Amino acid sequence: MGKMQKDSKKASKKWIWILLAVIAVILAAAVVIFMKGRTEKEVFSVDGQPVYREEVACIVNKIKLYQREKTAEKAGIDVSEFTWETEADGKTGYEYLADAVVEELKEIKTMQKEAMDNGLADAIDYPSLMKAMEKENKDRGEKKGNNETVFGVTRYTADQFYDYFNENLSLQNKRELTNKDVLTASDEEARAVYDADPEYFDNEDYENVKTSAQNLVLENKYQEHLKEMAEGAKVEIPDEQALLQAVKDALEGKS
Repeated sequence: MGKMQKDSKKASKKWIWILLAVIAVILAAAVVIFMKGRTEKEVFSVDGQPVYREEVACIVNKIKLYQREKTAEKAGIDVSEFTWETEADGKTGYEYLADAVVEELKEIKTMQKEAMDNGLADAIDYPSLMKAMEKENKDRGEKKGNNETVFGVTRYTADQFYDYFNENLSLQNKRELTNKDVLTASDEEARAVYDADPEYFDNEDYENVKTSAQNLVLENKYQEHLKEMAEGAKVEIPDEQALLQAVKDALEGKS
């Protein structure tokens, strides 16, 4: 009986180790699959910040009409004749659109990074933004259910929230740079902006619109600041075809 018990215990331990090994393999495979899926959604990076397929789609939806007209003009054809396969100077409409998407996201990503460095955001990666959207939508839904005032939409789509987040973050970032005197607007600069286009200010006397003129100076400087940061950003595109495919999928409404 003693020997049988020992053999039984050994067999049990053996099966436990086999089971643990199987579990370890399954967990390892799950991690690989998860990381593979995440990597496939990362199309390129800007200064080390990943850009996801969903972000590419968001920008495609915003700029595709303008880019279509621009590329049609470059190709010397009417926009009604344009397709994304249309070529101009050796590049297709798809490729011009992909280039424009990268330029747009360079500015967005460098702004996000600067704002995070300024303590204005805890996370700027797309998955984190989607978690924030879920919370925002839940909060808005609860407020509406309690008959509380809800400003704006009751429930954001991913594209709407992406724009909402970036617009608000950019406003906060500009305010922070102004408070730190990184952006300044002197009276001379404001007067020059006013004198250059009084009609913009409805031909009001300068003293009545001085604050508006100063704000315009700050806005112009901020936009220049964003462009300078974007120009100096390092873009890494591991697979040009993957980026092009993400653009094509966005145009076709695929995720």
